[in-house]
Parts: sequence; C-alpha cells; structure tokens
Amino acid sequence: MLTPIRLLLSTMLTLVQRTTSVTPPRIQPFSFPAAVQLGKQISLYCGLSEGTSPLNFYWMKNGKGINEENQNIQFLKHERSSVLEIKSLVASDMGNYTCVVNNLDGEDNYTSELLVKAPPFWKEQPKDTEAVHGQSASLHCGIGGYPRPKITWKKAYGTQSKDFLVVHNEYKKTILENGTLVIDSLKEADEGVYTCEAENGVGEGIQATVRLSVHAPPTVTSVKRRTSAKRGETAVIECEITGEQPLLVSWEKDGTKLTMPFTRFETYEEANGKGVKATLLISNVQRRDQGNYLCSVQNDYGSVKDVTALTVQEPPESPSDVKVISVNSRSAQVIWGAPSGISTSIKQFVIMFWKNSKVSGKLHQVSLTSTETSTLLRDLQPGNEYTVQLLAENDVGRGDPSDPVTFETKEEEPEAPPVDVEVEAADSHTLQISWKPPPTDTWNGQLKGYHVGYKVEGSASQLAYETVIKTNLREEKTLLRNLRPSTRYSVAVNAFNSAGDGPASEEIVTSTLNGDPPQSPEVKVKNVSQTSVTIMWSPRVNSDASVEQYVLEYVDTDQNKQEFHAPGSHKEYCIEGLESGQRYSIRVAAYNMFGRGDFSPSLVVITEGNARVPGYEPIVHETPFYFRLYFVIPVVASVTVILCVIVVAWACLKRAHYIEGRKAQLYVSYQQRLTYVPPSEISRDSRAVDAAYDIPWDVPNGGGSMGRDRSSYVKLKQGQNYV
Repeated sequence: MLTPIRLLLSTMLTLVQRTTSVTPPRIQPFSFPAAVQLGKQISLYCGLSEGTSPLNFYWMKNGKGINEENQNIQFLKHERSSVLEIKSLVASDMGNYTCVVNNLDGEDNYTSELLVKAPPFWKEQPKDTEAVHGQSASLHCGIGGYPRPKITWKKAYGTQSKDFLVVHNEYKKTILENGTLVIDSLKEADEGVYTCEAENGVGEGIQATVRLSVHAPPTVTSVKRRTSAKRGETAVIECEITGEQPLLVSWEKDGTKLTMPFTRFETYEEANGKGVKATLLISNVQRRDQGNYLCSVQNDYGSVKDVTALTVQEPPESPSDVKVISVNSRSAQVIWGAPSGISTSIKQFVIMFWKNSKVSGKLHQVSLTSTETSTLLRDLQPGNEYTVQLLAENDVGRGDPSDPVTFETKEEEPEAPPVDVEVEAADSHTLQISWKPPPTDTWNGQLKGYHVGYKVEGSASQLAYETVIKTNLREEKTLLRNLRPSTRYSVAVNAFNSAGDGPASEEIVTSTLNGDPPQSPEVKVKNVSQTSVTIMWSPRVNSDASVEQYVLEYVDTDQNKQEFHAPGSHKEYCIEGLESGQRYSIRVAAYNMFGRGDFSPSLVVITEGNARVPGYEPIVHETPFYFRLYFVIPVVASVTVILCVIVVAWACLKRAHYIEGRKAQLYVSYQQRLTYVPPSEISRDSRAVDAAYDIPWDVPNGGGSMGRDRSSYVKLKQGQNYV
C-alpha cells in the first residue's frame, strides 16, 4: 500500500512523463553474503541498471513492509540506489528481503534470501488448546532457524518424563511443514499433554509442552427409535446421554414442550460415569399419549436431539352392527362389522353364545380369522333362546364384547317321551295316570301339554286321546273316567309343543277295579282338652265292600305329620300327647278291599290353654337383698298359704259349673271354628299317595284277589287309644 508521500511523487512523475520521455527502472541483481554470522553487521545494496529520475525506493521482508521504527534495521537511500543495513544480525532477521523501486514510467523489484546458520527459535510460542469432541484441533509450533529445524511431536501416556510416544502422521493426525500438529475428529483419547521438539544441528534444540483439552458436547448414546406400552400401563422412554456436565435435558411431544409437573408425566435423571440417563414416565398411558417424544440436551459445547416414537397398544374396540339372521331350529347366521379406531391389527374374532335358561347355559366360544365378517352357529337346540356376543383380539388382548344380541331358534317336535309313567286304578270306572315331563333338553321348544292315549287291551281300535295342559309341577297327572269295570286298558302319554307331537311312552296295561273304595267319612270333634282331641266319624256307604280300617292324619303348626290306623269297627279316636294352645289339622280316610278312599275335609282344632312361646327365656335382673328369696320367703309364706286356700276353693266351684255348660256347647263352638279344605284329586289307592302313609294291614291292591283272613286285624299297632 502506497504512503501519501509516495502517492504524491507518483502523481508528479506521471505529470512529468506526459511532457518528457521517461525510462522505467531496472534493478541490478543482488544477494546477501554467503557466510554471515549472528551478531555481525550486514548490508544489502540495491542499485539500478537504468531508470529515469525521480525514483522511489522501499524494502519488504517476507512480502510485508519493514517497520522503519525497528532500531536494528537502517535504510540508506541515494538518488539511484538504496542500502538495507542490519546492525546486529539475529536469527529472526532471516527471511526474503525485497527491494522495490518505481518512477513515473513503471516499477521493478528484486528479492534475495538472507540465510544464516542459527539454532531453532520460537516464531510462535505453543500454548494450551481447547477443542470440542468430534471437531479438529491445531497445536501450533512456530519455529525458525537455519538449517530448517526438524520438528517432532510427542504425547504423554504416563507420569514420567520418558513416558512419551512420538506422534506420526496418520489417518487423522497431520504435522504441517510449519510444525503445526492438526488432529481431526477429536476423541477423549486425544486429550492430554503434548510436547513439540525442534533441532537443526546448530546449537541446542528447543521444546515446549502444551495441554490439549477435549470438551464433549452432549451425545445421545442409547435411545429406542420406537417403543410401545399397553393402555393403562406406564410408558417408559429412556435417553442415555454422554457429554460434559452440566447437561440440561428437556422433553417435547410432537413439537410441544412438556413443562413439568405435567399430568401423568414425570421425568428424572440418573447420573452415571459418562453422563446422565434421562427417563420420561407416562403413567396410565392413554391413546392420546401416542406420538413422537423429543429428548433435547445441551451444554456449553453443543446440543443434540433425538426422537422416540411411542405407540399405545390397546385391545381393539367392540365389533359393530352385530346381527343374527337366517335363524333356523338348529342354526343361525351371525354377521358383524369390523371395529373402528384400532391401535394394532386384529389377530382374530371370538364369538361367544349360550342358551338362556333358569340354569346358566354352557358358554360356547368359537375363534374366527380377522378377515371374517360372518359365521354360522351350529348344533343349536330347537325352541330355545340364545344370546350371542362378539369380541376382537390383538397382541395386547381381547377387547370389550359387543352388546348382547338375543335370538330364539325355531321349535321342533319333542325328542323324548314323558318319563316315570304310572297308571293306577282309582275305582271301577277310573284310572289315574301320572308322569313326569321329558328331559328339558329334549323339549325342542316350550311344552304346551300332553296327549294321554288309551284303549282296551287287545282291541283293534285306535287310541282315544285326552289332552292335558302342561303345568309347572314336577309331576303331571290326570284321571281317565267313564271306563269299564274290571277291564284292562293300554295307556301311553306323549308331549307336544307348537311344532307337533313327540314320541309316545311305552304302553302300560292296567285294569280298572271291579268295585269302588269307600267315600270319605263325615268327621266331627267330640272333645278337646289341653293335651288331647277326640274325634268321631260316620262312614258313607257307596260300595258293596265294607270298611276294613281307617287312617287318621293330623298335622301341627310346624307341619309335622302323624298317622294312626283304626279298625273298621271303630267310629272314634282320641289323639293324645298334644301341646296346649296349638293348632292341629285332622282328616280321616277309609279302606275297603278295593283300596283307600278320599280323605275327609280337614278339621282345624285348637287345644285349650296358652301356647308356649318358642325360645322364651325369662330375664333375671339383679335385685336388692331385701327382695331376694331368702329374705322374702319367710315373710310371705303365711300370706301365700292363706291365698292358696281361697283360690283353690273358688276354682273348684267354678270348674263344676264350667264342665256342665261345656258339654252342651262343645260341638257348636268348635264347628264354628273349623276350617275345611276342599277335597283334592288324590289317588284312592295307598300306593299313589304320599309315602309317609302306612300301608293298610292285609288290604289287597286294586284289582287283586278278594280273599283274606279277617283275623289279620290282630296286627293293628300296639299302644293306640280307641274309644
């Protein structure tokens, strides 16, 4: 760059050149002396071979202008030459010196190198360097000297002065010509102490030691690019980071920063030897928590971000539009639509169906492929109500079932006949038929009733039928009336429903009686006391066969039943051992050679006296000593004796009047309190009634032989009270 004076001279030369003829300058070659020594004075002459005045001279070293204030260098300028004079040569004076001259017509320069044997010296003193992991570092070692010094770099690996290894040029370490050591892609292993040594055979070599510090920016060393959690569980997102402390960690979800505390979100950091392990916890994870979570870390030397995609796994939603179509007696077709909003693909559908009944039906489950949208339910039972539900299943589990759909299969005829069919002769014109319904699983619908078919055994005629409407009793029964006496009949029973008749039971042959059991006797109450009841009866004769015995039955308020038998010649019976003030129901039936007749209407009788209260226990309270027995008894003994005499006398008189009046009003008063139960359709044969009844002594079954020993009445039960 030209100084103001030189600029002015150049301008003047230009003006003069326009008016006169000017020759550009030419410098004669020059060089420094071959042998120079440090500390000596040296001069360098720069003269011209041609050139028109005025001329301007100046000097440069290594391409840069020489500071004219340097006391060790002096410039001697003449009209057509210039001399550079170095008063005391030092090693740093070595270099390329250039003489530059110009006039109005041009400029010329010439360069000569000053070389002097000198030991190594520092052009730039090495210093400690800091760099960032992964980047490059330059360790400068600016050394001068002639001949050019040999530069060697070493790195310490121990604590001793000899624990150094020479650094060579390799794939990421380079020693430049100027002595600078360049290390690329820095790692932690590159950190340490380095020594730069220089020598050139002149004097002693020099060395300097520096420290290279490698600072680590944050680096995510471990992170799952994708993670998943089941709905309702806790999602864990981890981010392992290395780097120089302090490390500042923050979290984002889909670009939105998560500021803690956050609902259901929690973060914590755990320090380790090289950095920290940052964890984000999401409790009770929901579908809306699904997304991309950014782990952002920074320190004084850089920042880093890494993303984890969270997928919320949940069971699929319920299949939609579940319908039952094409319902038959033993099959039904189910159709449905795929569920919506599924987080993971469906593996299969599961259809569940069961029969609705009072007793829970067996649950049936059928697995279907994920591509199916309909299926056919098979092996159903006709005439039954079923419920069907459908659910979807994925890797997480089974979703909620769909809303239940109820359907009813069409009916078919019953598959089985009634069971336990029994036929008994009720009298000479009547058969009593009893049976139990077929097994429930063979109804194939709802039973409407039964058809009872009958005909005379061996006849060629078709069965005649009577219809019996189904009841809800465990046992069904009916009476076939207006039959022929002493005639054998074949009887069969079948059930029917809306679809038709089921199979008939096996035919049972039974004969009507050749006579009729006796009618129920007329029963009255004769006498009642606190512990006994005496009843009397009169038979109703409707058969040629005489009454051979009677059966008496009474039931107390606890439904405890007792039976007694009496010979046919008796018309009264005293029931003893009863409780006072209790209610009893009494009835009587008669036997003849054809069986037992109907029971009489029940008589309700209440024994005299007060009823005992079950579980009653008197409450005893603590009393003062003057009310206790040992104190009171001596005092009141005499009073008690007097009162007892008076009461007994009065009671005896009252009892005599009561007994006389009671005999006249007994039957009227108790007949007003009787409760009659209408007769029921009960078999007149002892085999058809409750098993609690005793079998009459020596009485043949209906239709059996008439012969028997009248003396068999000696077998009557002992201990009975007959009046």
